[in-house]
Amino acid sequence: MVAHRNRAQLAWLDGVLDRHPGLVLENCASGGMRWDHALLSRVQLQSTSDQQNLQLYAPIAASAPTVSAPEQNAVWAYPQPEDSLDEVAFTMANALLGRIHLSGRIPELEPEARALVREAVATYKAIRADLPQAVPSWPLGLPAWDDPWIALALRTPATTYLTAWRRPGTDATATLHLPHLRDTATRVDLLYPSVSRAVSAWMPDTAELSLTLPTAPSAVLLRITPTDPGAP
Repeated sequence: MVAHRNRAQLAWLDGVLDRHPGLVLENCASGGMRWDHALLSRVQLQSTSDQQNLQLYAPIAASAPTVSAPEQNAVWAYPQPEDSLDEVAFTMANALLGRIHLSGRIPELEPEARALVREAVATYKAIRADLPQAVPSWPLGLPAWDDPWIALALRTPATTYLTAWRRPGTDATATLHLPHLRDTATRVDLLYPSVSRAVSAWMPDTAELSLTLPTAPSAVLLRITPTDPGAP
């Protein structure tokens, strides 16, 4: 009986999309607890979680591409007026390699915090066309729930986008592994937030990126672009 109901739901969705091809559908399924590939093959969006703790959302956002396409992963970003500027940037960074679902009490934010939200949305708009062709990797391995450092990379034919999160309880510097760029000269650009004091150093012979984030919690989005004409 359950199988019949599931097939009936899928047939109904197929009919809706046939009649309304421009319609965008989201699968919420109780905060992303049901990631059904039959539904994912039909809907444009999958809500990744209803987690309201910005630091706990980081491993969810970083792990989401193991299940669905980056451009399908709806990540809630809800900056609050009581958040620090680092926390606002962390919240927004959670969503930049997915699909921003912007919420929170944005009208109550201080001007500097609202500026971070505007900058994040502008950054997302600048890179979102690349996300459907990107392949994910995890420069620190797949994140565990309590990992103090987390990283997600999305590799396109021309560049690599990398979000790195630092949570409290660890050193300020981490070494991230990007083997597809081994022996390649690269340029590392800070895309978000522009006010970050992040410091990075690329080591092409070992394909490692040393990244320092002086404060915790904090997060950054980097763009890593090969500068060798013949680089992959």
